[in-house]
Amino acid sequence: MNRFLSVLLWTAVFLLLLVGIDQLLVRVPASLPAHVAVADFYRDLRSRLIDLAGELLAQPPVRPAKSIPPAPGKGAPPANVEKVIERHQPRSLAPPPAKAAVPAKPKPAQQLPASSPRYVYADDRGELHFADTLAEIPEQFRGKARRLGE
Repeated sequence: MNRFLSVLLWTAVFLLLLVGIDQLLVRVPASLPAHVAVADFYRDLRSRLIDLAGELLAQPPVRPAKSIPPAPGKGAPPANVEKVIERHQPRSLAPPPAKAAVPAKPKPAQQLPASSPRYVYADDRGELHFADTLAEIPEQFRGKARRLGE
């Protein structure tokens, strides 16, 4: 009996400490940065837990599914997932035949037509500019222009 009362007393002390800490974090205005951070975290956690408990209480209780005995003539339930898949696959579909491993041909990289080279040049301020033709480049910079890819 003494052991039971001791457990009951310490449980009550623990619960009172939890309620005290809860009220400290919820009601006492925080002034130190650490206290502000902990109080904000705890308020967020507490509100999420209360919302979650409300949702769980609003839902009807979930009853465990009853085990369904195998249909007559079907035998015991399948031993693994593959057997379940085989049982539910249509009989007319056969698995595709295995193909020999043939290395795939590499696709050629998409390239710009050779007839339209692009040019890059720098202006007086050192800024880079791009042009599709030499005619688009101002005359004073044409000597410094370079074809892309060179």
